[in-house]
Amino acid sequence: MVEGRIIRVVDTDGTQLDVELISILENDNNKYLVYTKGEKQKSGNIIIYITKLVVKQGEYYLDNIVNDKEWDSVKSLMSKLINK
Repeated sequence: MVEGRIIRVVDTDGTQLDVELISILENDNNKYLVYTKGEKQKSGNIIIYITKLVVKQGEYYLDNIVNDKEWDSVKSLMSKLINK
């Protein structure tokens, strides 16, 4: 995958989404997709989303981050990405 590339993912409810890839983060054998749908806040900042990424049979599926420990791990990864 290449940053800035439009990819198709399937949400937990089966909805297909075309999103712009920002980054893929990896930690503890998990992958997390950082993406945008091109939405902006009133301030003009782009809204980004972070979700667990699961690949099954060549399809990309989004899965929820379910606990505080996992969220802390993802926040740490994001901090490292931002501070590069």
